[in-house]
Amino acid sequence: MRRFTAIVNPAAGRAAGAAALIPLARALRGAGAQVEAEYSRGFGHAAELARRAAESGRTVLAVGGDGMAGTVAGALAGTDAVCGLVPGAVGRNAVARALGLPRGSEELAELLLRGEPRPVDVLRVEGAERPPDVALGAVWIGAGAARTAPGRTLAARRSALFRITVDGTPYELRGHTAVVANAPWPGAPAPSGAAPGIRLDDGALDVAVLGGGPGRRTRPRGEPLRGQSVLVEADRPLPYTLDGIPAPALPLTAHVLPAALRVLR
Repeated sequence: MRRFTAIVNPAAGRAAGAAALIPLARALRGAGAQVEAEYSRGFGHAAELARRAAESGRTVLAVGGDGMAGTVAGALAGTDAVCGLVPGAVGRNAVARALGLPRGSEELAELLLRGEPRPVDVLRVEGAERPPDVALGAVWIGAGAARTAPGRTLAARRSALFRITVDGTPYELRGHTAVVANAPWPGAPAPSGAAPGIRLDDGALDVAVLGGGPGRRTRPRGEPLRGQSVLVEADRPLPYTLDGIPAPALPLTAHVLPAALRVLR
């Protein structure tokens, strides 16, 4: 029987993570599993707790939204550790949606107890004058970085000229937001023709530049781009977020790390 350590940020999502864990832990314990909860003081502390639990041979549960999922992914990527995702903040766990994870406690408990760990990709992000970071879902740049969650109204739509280099090939596209995605997000551009959709286990990153002024629908600019290494620059300083966690301004380089994380799904 699996032993679980749930990593929770008690302050995130109006305590939605902690609330989601209660019935799930009850279902897991009812089936005979051992469950303990660790409440983090922030994302750095959460990563430390995740590493410590994995080193003890426990299955690590990332409880919350994209930020917690990405933090645990960063802590465990490249190891034999197994993790599970527990969506806690409604509408804010793009990876859980991409994997089709159930939201009901009983159904999710069954998956965590009986499911097999399968590999997914992560993305490694290198920014100026900062240590490399790991994200699981996506990097949002520009206006999209100011959003509190994917799918909500963009806070600012001032256009920028993005210079994006994908696997050595340069492109210039103008828009208010760029996305470097490992997982699909609501409103992601549909693939053209027989092109594959955005997947967590395809060994590639998908890049889109979005545009559209106030009162107008946000649309992709140009064709979606896909590759393993992506350099993003712009004609003015722009902030970005990694799985919703703020980071400094551009430039950044993102690399896909194929099959770097084992997730119950």
